[in-house]
Amino acid sequence: MAPALLFVLALAASLWGLVRTQNDFNQYIGTEQAVAAGLSELYAQGLQTGQALRNIVLDPANTKADDNLKAAREAYDQAYATTLGSAKGTVFEKDVLSLAALRSAQTNIQDQVRALARSDVAAAVSTLNAQETPAWRTLRGSLLAQINTARKTANDTHNATQSRAKRMQNVTGALALLAVLVAGMLCVVM
Repeated sequence: MAPALLFVLALAASLWGLVRTQNDFNQYIGTEQAVAAGLSELYAQGLQTGQALRNIVLDPANTKADDNLKAAREAYDQAYATTLGSAKGTVFEKDVLSLAALRSAQTNIQDQVRALARSDVAAAVSTLNAQETPAWRTLRGSLLAQINTARKTANDTHNATQSRAKRMQNVTGALALLAVLVAGMLCVVM
């Protein structure tokens, strides 16, 4: 009877450990990892908008540069919505929300530069250097800080999940081994 109970206990511990590990892993993929990836995408699309804007200033008649700016802005907005959705209700939410004001300020300046590029390239260059570039640096700094935090948190969560899974393997293995020993002792006694 005792070996059967120990085997059942080992099986129950194993199943509980699997469910817990799966939940931890889903949390890791759906939150920490998703936020880190989303922030990286925001950074990439921020770079794209800056490059497209510079192309507009270099050649105001180039409609492809306008299309590229529009596409990069749409990709940024989509990545922001996805990242904010992943961050909802987590420690990341407040920081991700803070990006909206920084991005809005940068976008307003980009629109000024874009309008100036059509009529006064020198003023567009001046506004780009004096206002848009510092606005991007502020946004970029916040993005990079958040990316580092999200990656560290994701790494910590991954390590904690691995550690809990290893502990559950050890507990389950010990219970199974104990069950085998008890069964062996009962066989010897009988």
